[in-house]
Amino acid sequence: MVEIVLDKSYLDGARTAEVRDLCDRYTVLMPQELFFEMLTTLPESQQRCFAKLPDRDSPVALIPPAGVLLDFEREHHEACVPLSRHRVDGHPYAFNSRLRDGTHVPGTQESAHLAAWKSQVDADTRTFMDLCLRISDVFPELNGLREADLRAAVETARQTLATNLDFVRAIYGAGAPPDAPHGDRIGPRWASFRVYQCRMLSALRMFARYEGVIPEQASSGFWTRAEHSMLDVNGLILLGCLAGGIATFDDEIRMDFMLLCPDAVSLAGGLFAHAEG
Repeated sequence: MVEIVLDKSYLDGARTAEVRDLCDRYTVLMPQELFFEMLTTLPESQQRCFAKLPDRDSPVALIPPAGVLLDFEREHHEACVPLSRHRVDGHPYAFNSRLRDGTHVPGTQESAHLAAWKSQVDADTRTFMDLCLRISDVFPELNGLREADLRAAVETARQTLATNLDFVRAIYGAGAPPDAPHGDRIGPRWASFRVYQCRMLSALRMFARYEGVIPEQASSGFWTRAEHSMLDVNGLILLGCLAGGIATFDDEIRMDFMLLCPDAVSLAGGLFAHAEG
């Protein structure tokens, strides 16, 4: 059965019947980061989203963060796919009826997990923005361009990342730890490959948006948008590429996903943007 990575925009915006049909037709994967995000969102949004999932045990498979998949590939020197074999089960990650009816209250252990997750997200967001500002080290032709020329050059760079696999392998080889799989072995079915490709692709978008400079008076809204971009890359686009399918209403996520996986499954409101075969 085809694996589909679920996005919050889809879960939030699709009709209940669509979400449940999705879970019946596909192996639906939920990034663990999305699950944590839903546990920390407004109660009405949390209930609305969880209530759409089928009323059964483990209606979707929770998938751990990219770091867990990378550790697996480094240890075993094999691709981590299919993602469903890495599903996270058990407390405090289990779904229960209180998530659907809005009466769920995080316990002590769950609250500690959520606090640790939020701290890690803050650190990962800073690291991600640092990558965005340094992406011109990989693409020096981006330096010193006017806005219109910069956007054209960024699009060319994005196409290079999507189509030149040896280019991505070379970037990977320059930064991979000694015990990681050799660059000649990895490819699009590896998290080790996709994490470099996806992060650089998103970094190019952010570099163009802010012209390579974090605003001096960066607002909380700026860092919230940066956080969402980081989570989209690590928890949605990356996993979607490895799974071969994604369900989202977010145009930017779908654009990046389809650029990297033009023959994959992309669902939006029950409609196929492109279907396999």
